[in-house]
Amino acid sequence: MKIRKKDKISIIISVILSIVILTVVFFVVPIFGILSYILTAVVAVSAIVVILFYVRQFMIHIERDAKPVESFLNSASEGHLDERINVTDENSFHSLVDNLNGMIENLETMSRSKNDFLSSMSHEIRTPMNAIIGMSQIARRKNNPAELHDCLQKIEENGSHLLGVINDILDFSKMDSGKLVLDEHLFSIAHDMGFISSMFKTKAQEKGLEFVIDINDIKNDGIVTDSLRLNQVLINFLSNAVKFTNSGGKITLTIREVYHVDTESIYAFSVEDTGIGIKPDEAARLFTPFSQANSGMARRYGGTGLGLVISKNIVELMGGEIELESRLGVGSTFSFTIRVPSQEKVDTIDSMKSEKNTAPDFSGYRILIADDVEINRDVAAAMLEDTGVEIEVATDGQVAFDMYYESPIGYYDLILMDMQMPVMDGCESTERIRSCEREDALTIKIVAMTANVMREDLQLAYDAGMDRHIGKPIDFAVAFEVISDVLKESD
Repeated sequence: MKIRKKDKISIIISVILSIVILTVVFFVVPIFGILSYILTAVVAVSAIVVILFYVRQFMIHIERDAKPVESFLNSASEGHLDERINVTDENSFHSLVDNLNGMIENLETMSRSKNDFLSSMSHEIRTPMNAIIGMSQIARRKNNPAELHDCLQKIEENGSHLLGVINDILDFSKMDSGKLVLDEHLFSIAHDMGFISSMFKTKAQEKGLEFVIDINDIKNDGIVTDSLRLNQVLINFLSNAVKFTNSGGKITLTIREVYHVDTESIYAFSVEDTGIGIKPDEAARLFTPFSQANSGMARRYGGTGLGLVISKNIVELMGGEIELESRLGVGSTFSFTIRVPSQEKVDTIDSMKSEKNTAPDFSGYRILIADDVEINRDVAAAMLEDTGVEIEVATDGQVAFDMYYESPIGYYDLILMDMQMPVMDGCESTERIRSCEREDALTIKIVAMTANVMREDLQLAYDAGMDRHIGKPIDFAVAFEVISDVLKESD
């Protein structure tokens, strides 16, 4: 706060008078005796009065200057940004106003970006939904098996795309709240890349692209990290490469083990394409939330604009950093390195799901499906109908518990339990089953089959006593694999 000129003069005069009086007191003490004490008291009281006076003046200035600031902030919060401030210290408050206006401008820019993002999300969600609903209506009018198969294939493709959009939004939400974590385990790079190859080989051929995986010089094939998240990054890079590369182009996925010491290795991954490339000023926006390279590209190619942001976060969690090299009209290369525990060989493990949807043989087993939504029960029952298993259904957690409790020992081999149900949810039903006085209470297999797929949801299921988890939408191959595993464990 700036002190006014007349206040400064008053302060100087008061200080000078105080010094003069104290000097007089010091020299007259030997002469006047008791009178000096009286003068000392007068000076002390005067000093206190002066101090209190200027403290009061200081508080008055603060209150007076704070009122325009408060008025400005109130007006700004109501959207009126043209409020003027008349303050004693103009420079300080002009600086304050400039800072506030800068913050407000940034917030408005972020708000516009989020509005654009929501508009894009609406488009990204409605487009596959339109195809799903439209193809379902068309399929009702078709009797030709080939035409029906075509409709169903398009429904499945658009459903997978819609699931991808939803997963991006959920991943970004977890990333934004700091809840995106890695589920590290041992797996084979070669086996993992086999899955990636099978996924993109057909897509590349359909678009007339050459797709190459270069995975030489890998001496330590077994690594410990999150295979699903690593695949998520590579799938994002490769999906973009396929999307932005025209027919006749080439896409190369290269993996190298560039360093190994003791039990750790550094692996370098890169995805190179001969696509449309990216301008330098647009490349900087690719890793910014709610942004895409440009609005025209977003309209032409679609996408949420979150894939690279999520990939960047995943790679950073793995201790790496994404690099981008791109030339407009020539192509782009996305690359990163990770340092992880490694070993020379690893047995082929079930880190990857089976690609076959053929139904296994579950003859001789009985499964209870607990789900309050009829269509979910129908899907699960239809999935299992060719396996030879006996199926019974429960409409909520309470019914599931009652059916189990009233059945003979060992009657059910497995319960597929939804988590969110009325009357009694799946977790409470599982807890009651595990705590009841039956011989098979702790041995009956209970698998969560639910749309609750967040890490904390999975932990709730395991804490309640469930053995495994199957996420919705149900991938039949994954479901068959999980069910096969738990039924074998129960034998």
